[in-house]
Amino acid sequence: DPLGFEALIALEPTASVVERIGVSTVNWINTNKKGMTFGWLFGAAFLTLLGYFRRRNFKGRFANSIYGMVIGAPLGVCVNCAAPIARGLFQGGARAETSLSAMIASPTLNVVVLTMAFSLLPFYIAVTKVLLSLAVILVAVPLICRVLPQDRLLQSVKTVPTPQAPDMPESDRETLRASLAGFAADFGRNFWFILRMTAPLMLLAGFLGAIAGTLLPADLINGREFGPVSALAAGVVGTFLPVPIGFDVVVSGALLNGGVGHGFIMTLVFTLGSFSVYSFLIVGTSV
Repeated sequence: DPLGFEALIALEPTASVVERIGVSTVNWINTNKKGMTFGWLFGAAFLTLLGYFRRRNFKGRFANSIYGMVIGAPLGVCVNCAAPIARGLFQGGARAETSLSAMIASPTLNVVVLTMAFSLLPFYIAVTKVLLSLAVILVAVPLICRVLPQDRLLQSVKTVPTPQAPDMPESDRETLRASLAGFAADFGRNFWFILRMTAPLMLLAGFLGAIAGTLLPADLINGREFGPVSALAAGVVGTFLPVPIGFDVVVSGALLNGGVGHGFIMTLVFTLGSFSVYSFLIVGTSV
């Protein structure tokens, strides 16, 4: 399948364009169902957790981007699955810099993808991918957020109530059962919010990605000369396609062994996993 490592339904060469788009959409949903479930649960968890914190961010833009990178890098999910998590962070009161940096750091700076990159690709391409990812997370994101309206940088959230004083009478203190029930209600409400705000966009992104993956010619870059126009075309395609984690490195390694120029490889290995149409839809409806 053009959008993943495996196919639940085989793509027949004789199938019509409509059939191939439908099958590819189903295959993409099947490939991402586990990671997306993780993203929904983690997004709801972050949204619930941040609701209990009195301080959710730092004053400086760059500090918030570093904070987002520290949150996102260990998650180890693709940028599609990290999108609901970023939505949960932003909705919970984290600044836009934190949310966007976490979403981009997860698929680009986690240890699995970095290990694959340094194993399958030339050293200088892997290093350049890391440096460019750091530049986007720590430089580009804060600069982009600098021009955003102030009301889009930070979601308005409820004020956290004052914690119970240690000397409060036992009869006035919240019981463990009430605390657990309150937490379960908060998590359930937040999970439903994340699910209904992101699941329809997930289906739309899979459909749009299937259209692009089906209609794009198979030899789009093979044999072509690398230059500004071809780099832009490869970058647009790589940024648009909603591929799973590690797909960028594996495909780039295969294309490299097939004789594709290093310029195309560098463009695809940087753009394929860093962003997608699904990320665009989530960011566009939140930040």
